[in-house]
Amino acid sequence: MKNWIKRAVRTFVQTAVGYIAVNIVAVDWSADRSVVKTAVIGVGISAVAAGLSAAMNYFDEEKGK
Repeated sequence: MKNWIKRAVRTFVQTAVGYIAVNIVAVDWSADRSVVKTAVIGVGISAVAAGLSAAMNYFDEEKGK
């Protein structure tokens, strides 16, 4: 697997775990569907961070060739 893909996956996991760790305590799990909406937004932010990481690492790898 390409190095930039590995880094993107790692960035996604790191961001998702960080988001979960911070918000698991603050979320009221007995609330309505806003909890699900918040969780989906957090995972989306993790995906965006991973995409940015992939793009940056891909372009850096291409420059090095």
